[in-house]
Amino acid sequence: MMRDERLEIHSLARSVRSENEPFISGLQRQLTRTGSQASDPMTIDQFDTIVLGAGAMGSAAAYHLARDGQRVLLLEQFEIAHTRGSSHGESRIFRYAYPNAAYARLAIQTKPLWRALEADAGEQLLRDTGGLDLGEGRAGQVKVSAVAAALESIGGSWERLDCAALARRFPQWRVSEETIAVYSPDAGVLSATRCVQVMATRAAAHGATIHDRETARQILPDAGSVEIVTDKDRYRARRLVVTAGPWSRQLLRDVGLELPLRVSQEQTVYFRPRANPDAFVPGRFTIWIHHREPNVYGFPIVGAPGVKLGFHRDERYIDIADYTREPRPEVVARLQAYLEQYLPDVAGEAFDPTTCLYTNTPDDDFIVATVPDLPHIAIGVGFSGHGFKFAIGIGRALADLVEHGETEMEIDHLGVDRFRGVETA
Repeated sequence: MMRDERLEIHSLARSVRSENEPFISGLQRQLTRTGSQASDPMTIDQFDTIVLGAGAMGSAAAYHLARDGQRVLLLEQFEIAHTRGSSHGESRIFRYAYPNAAYARLAIQTKPLWRALEADAGEQLLRDTGGLDLGEGRAGQVKVSAVAAALESIGGSWERLDCAALARRFPQWRVSEETIAVYSPDAGVLSATRCVQVMATRAAAHGATIHDRETARQILPDAGSVEIVTDKDRYRARRLVVTAGPWSRQLLRDVGLELPLRVSQEQTVYFRPRANPDAFVPGRFTIWIHHREPNVYGFPIVGAPGVKLGFHRDERYIDIADYTREPRPEVVARLQAYLEQYLPDVAGEAFDPTTCLYTNTPDDDFIVATVPDLPHIAIGVGFSGHGFKFAIGIGRALADLVEHGETEMEIDHLGVDRFRGVETA
């Protein structure tokens, strides 16, 4: 079968490419060849809602819209679950533990939606591990205390640990006497790439049309509908959701938005334990966020035979056109030095350095809102390196916004109006 041939799955009108068949391998499929030629450019396909970008947020929005009975087109310029953006990899942190109680409440709303997706798909995506927030120095202690206060305000479960208590509970850590920590049992690990695959697959199962390797070139909005011009075709819908990650800024100019988004290249690395590997598996070790400069986050041994960690916002800002996905050896060296200081038993051989992208807002808060004066267009952008955990909830919010104009999800602090008049680079 040719790479660009359309496939019909369960006789639903959606297309994927044969190279990406692992993403639909769990479905009982009926594959019908419909030809490799582009459709007549004078014919415009009609949908209720088009979603631009099939990363975590877009796949989630398409999933909810399809379950709501909408005729949905999900457009992705690369293959589904590609590795060029922000939604790939073996693991992402899920947590309630935030210094901002609004995010903690959003996480509480989101977790049941992950569990509902798991039930719909028949597989586990979120594994509970518990989590630690550690802080040393005045700034780190203030941040950890804010996490504790936010968890307290929402009725979350948490436990404060001083240095001695941390050493008794998690003797893997080597920290200074001034270190304080908060343990939260509600944290865990999401299987990132698999989450995207499952959301897209289930969206298709509920009737969504999926076109990968098709790039949106232009958004043509009017008062009650929108037309999308791609490199292959044209489509019209009553509503639009834009979740194009690092590629959003250019597209959003077509709807009158010039947003102060900056893209940064980030990196994670795995390290094999050099002693006591059983001490770093779930049940004995947790996800963690170390509030220092720069912040470091990490995971227990899940899947790959090592501990995964990275710097949060290492501030290597790039032009998306120049992104090469080349890991930097100096980042590996700095992370190894961190482990030597704080977790020496896992400071062994480094492997699988992987890059990803953050799309950052000036205040590190997301933008989840409708476009001013165009309420039938919703945007989910600027997730600033901490959005994946909320994906299924953000998708619910975006679907609600274009369907109903409002949502019960906790997004009041994520409006677009806060950037009116903000200069862009």
